[in-house]
Amino acid sequence: MRAKPSQLPFLRRSLFITLFAALVALAGISLISPQANAGDTIPGGTVPPGTLPPPGPSGQGQVNVIHLAPFDPVIANTAVDICTEAGTPVTGATNLHYLEQSGYLLLPQGNYDWKVMTPGCSSLIVNLEPFTLFDQAVLSVLIIGDGVNQPFDSVLIVQDRGISLKKYFPLIFNQP
Repeated sequence: MRAKPSQLPFLRRSLFITLFAALVALAGISLISPQANAGDTIPGGTVPPGTLPPPGPSGQGQVNVIHLAPFDPVIANTAVDICTEAGTPVTGATNLHYLEQSGYLLLPQGNYDWKVMTPGCSSLIVNLEPFTLFDQAVLSVLIIGDGVNQPFDSVLIVQDRGISLKKYFPLIFNQP
């Protein structure tokens, strides 16, 4: 039995609505059903909530290092140290495990070039991008990646840029 030409728009609309409803239902089921392998891996992390710390003394800023790199299924095996370029551990940022953070470290303003390394600053995991810590600045460094599905990397979050002595003046060009 063939549909009459006058019924085609109605049939198309009905088919579209039926398919749309089925997709919405399937999406809803997949969002509420638990993951089949949820117990096989360590849980994903989120950045802990909190407020900015009070300003430190003049000439200093604060840095918080948050370890979000699940590179081993056993949390005890995810320990890292934050080390200087020379291989010296950064006080307060050692033996960090997955989902742990250093807390806000009070540091003198200046330029920093750190590395994420295995405990004892023995093997490089990721070389962090150098950053400048200004007077009264508040920064967070996130260590991310698992080394397999996502390469190790870092994200620098500027929560308060602090006081910079650099002044930027607009340049005005006068064209003849």
